[in-house]
Amino acid sequence: MRSDDQLDRDHTPSVLMAEAEAGDGEAAHHLALMSAAGLARPQDWEEAFRRLDQAAASGHELAVETRRFLGAEVDVRAWITAPAPTELSKVPHVFSISGFLATEVCDWLRDRARPHLEKAPVYDPETGRPTLKWTRSNSATSFDVLDCDLVMMLVRERIARATGLPVVGLEPVQILHYSVGESFTPHYDWLDPEKAGHRPDLEDRGQRVATFLTYLNDDYEGGETEMEAIGLMHRGRKGDALFWANIKPNGRIDLATRHAGRPPTAGEKWVYSQWLRNRAPRPQAAS
Repeated sequence: MRSDDQLDRDHTPSVLMAEAEAGDGEAAHHLALMSAAGLARPQDWEEAFRRLDQAAASGHELAVETRRFLGAEVDVRAWITAPAPTELSKVPHVFSISGFLATEVCDWLRDRARPHLEKAPVYDPETGRPTLKWTRSNSATSFDVLDCDLVMMLVRERIARATGLPVVGLEPVQILHYSVGESFTPHYDWLDPEKAGHRPDLEDRGQRVATFLTYLNDDYEGGETEMEAIGLMHRGRKGDALFWANIKPNGRIDLATRHAGRPPTAGEKWVYSQWLRNRAPRPQAAS
């Protein structure tokens, strides 16, 4: 996620508002997303939908599709209020939520991701740079705030409310795709403060305190999410969620959160993956 100071001058609210009032649909859509995220301006859902309508009236294709999908009236409270979670484990702390997303929202997210899939990288613990490695063979794509749509922004807010973590601490949206035989071998999501490549990210954005997965389809075989320390082999139905804390109550990393994405044996698996920090990124120093 971009912090306020990471917005370049072409994306500051004053520039975008002037462009939107001049009929620029892209500028209006960016303002809609920023209002929904509370990025460089206070979070304001009413303003987000007003800007969405402005973008749609200007012919912005994604805004038109989003408004058609959401309908004329949007019950924001219903969108951002999730069903109660079920505790699956205390140590590590793992939960599931049945029916976290409606099936049509799952379809929307898959359709948004499909054209942008690439082989998913892992992050080198010594350099912090993304690299392709045999340990991860699935595909993925990610959406930063200004690449999202208001459906995604509502989903992000729903995740933040479900976990009790701030929406400003959510990393970019990730959509994962697994074909038959593709997997992500056992790994951790927390960042290791002993690794040189992780330290700058930890200083900038804090620890990755939670992982939240939502299953976007269920017409496949195999493909379980495995948490080996507790013998968990979990495969949710379409729209179900699984999430866990990556750190202990004392703030230390939890070694019991080692997990894997097992390969589908038939069909293809789609997952929405969301990592969460407990704070917004630090402002970047001016260059």
